[in-house]
Amino acid sequence: METLTANYPWVKRKNAYWIWLNSVARLIAVSCRLKVYGRENIPATGSVLLVANHRSYLDPPLVAFAVKKRPVFFMAKAELFEMPVLSTLIKHWGNAFPVKRGRVDLKALKTALEILSKGELVCIFPEGHRAPAGRFLKPKWGAGMVALKAGVPIVPCLVEGSEKFIGKDSFFSGLPRVTIRFGKPFFIDLEDKKENYKKAADILMEKIKELRV
Repeated sequence: METLTANYPWVKRKNAYWIWLNSVARLIAVSCRLKVYGRENIPATGSVLLVANHRSYLDPPLVAFAVKKRPVFFMAKAELFEMPVLSTLIKHWGNAFPVKRGRVDLKALKTALEILSKGELVCIFPEGHRAPAGRFLKPKWGAGMVALKAGVPIVPCLVEGSEKFIGKDSFFSGLPRVTIRFGKPFFIDLEDKKENYKKAADILMEKIKELRV
């Protein structure tokens, strides 16, 4: 635990997270007219893996505010940790740890598993990149690996509308109305071996898609 907290102090010190959640994240949520459904499906305690689709840079604060009742820990692209001011904010306030995109980042996956082993809630975006409006990308098998190795309850999360503010196809195109839906917790009944990681990742995305209404 000491190695982990040396790099990510927020694992022990969570006061800064609540300040961020009730200031910056709240402001973003209000601006996006956020509507949340299914929050009761998120276990109040214990290890939870939250899997969500990805449309906008605003998805992490919106998901964190939607969860509201407990801290959420996020994978964030490694490039953000190279920006002096932003790096400090997301490491010490926003509960984020870096993941290198374009390849399987075993260190990031190990960090996710370690945080889950401490009884926390970790959110990952299986697609790995922001998807165009109304679409979904193929999930990365690393998400399936985390799901099978962690063996914890998985909660699917569907984010809709965030791309209308800061997304793949649009930039400040007007005030959006964002909806976030949480599904019921589930487990994946597959053996923890490499050939099942892609299958598990596909199941994660299907559970997310099922939340569309």
